[in-house]
Amino acid sequence: MPFFRRCRLINLLLVIAALIICAQRGVAQDKQDKGKQDKKDEMGTIRLDTDLVSVDVIVTDRDGNRSSALLKASDFAVYEDGVRQKISNFSATDVPFNLVLLLDTSGSTRDEVGLMRRAARRFLDELRPQDRIAVIQFNKQVEMLEDLTSDRAKIEEALQLLDAGSGTSFYDSLKLTIDEVFKKVEGRKAIVALTDGVDSFGYTTFDQILPALEQSNILTYFLELDTEEFTQAGMARDCSNDNHFEFSRKQLKKYIAEYGTDAVLSEHQPHCLLSRTERMQINRRLYESARRELREMANKTGGRVYPVKDTGQLEPAYSQIAAELRTQYSIAYYPTNEKHDGKWRALRVVVNRSGFGARTRPGYRAPLD
Repeated sequence: MPFFRRCRLINLLLVIAALIICAQRGVAQDKQDKGKQDKKDEMGTIRLDTDLVSVDVIVTDRDGNRSSALLKASDFAVYEDGVRQKISNFSATDVPFNLVLLLDTSGSTRDEVGLMRRAARRFLDELRPQDRIAVIQFNKQVEMLEDLTSDRAKIEEALQLLDAGSGTSFYDSLKLTIDEVFKKVEGRKAIVALTDGVDSFGYTTFDQILPALEQSNILTYFLELDTEEFTQAGMARDCSNDNHFEFSRKQLKKYIAEYGTDAVLSEHQPHCLLSRTERMQINRRLYESARRELREMANKTGGRVYPVKDTGQLEPAYSQIAAELRTQYSIAYYPTNEKHDGKWRALRVVVNRSGFGARTRPGYRAPLD
């Protein structure tokens, strides 16, 4: 074979060999990339923290009273929609908690601010030094007086700033707590709200705040003030009296949505065109709605409502809440149902020891993608 033809053949073979090597490297790289992807996919099955479901549990004895027994994770079983779940995290009762103190300083509580302040101080005395507290007051405006802190001096200063106003932006105060105060907070969380529950101003509605609470894993306790007679007297006054009360547009809109237009034709209905009987009816039904909504929020989050007929009952109610917070266990698990469908999931916690029971929230709402 002539020399130049042998050179061309050798060059061709070298090119083919180079192509084969490149192809093999490509296959190897594809396998490596696939392996990495498989590993990534495998790692993707590890749930994010947003999937972790936390459940606060109060252990009771046969009579339903709080128990001081010291239990371990193995003493509990958690069921979601009837399916037992594997407990991933467990905290005993000595773990600190984060608490937001919501104080209703609307016109109906104007004369009670001093008593509210003293009762709140007594409540703080029953909490542990490492527990963190935030203070928010709400009337027509919502004001954070102190963010979460364990510095009792700062909390005391915040309580000194309590000042009564008009109107009640109750649901806005709950939204601020969920979206801002507790947004990036881990561990046990609770809201203790002192209010009559009758929302009159702000942008947030009950239908918006309830699902937010259901997803938040925040215990809610309500000290329910009885201000209906006070408000009724103000609503009954003639409009020529400078001290008469009026319904807000938000309240009239809520009334129409729940009860129709039998007394109110529009949320823009002039208050003074309503008869005294119509005002009494609207006021009564708004309080009925508020009581029902407080109990639904407490039930859905595992908390309680403490009716307070007069401010002298505040301190005992606060004491009961503090005792309950001190005797809670925190259990967390990654649910076997991985769907992010926004549906309600029923929860049940069982204590695997004779003579003990568990009280917790009845369920939670799954995240929605």
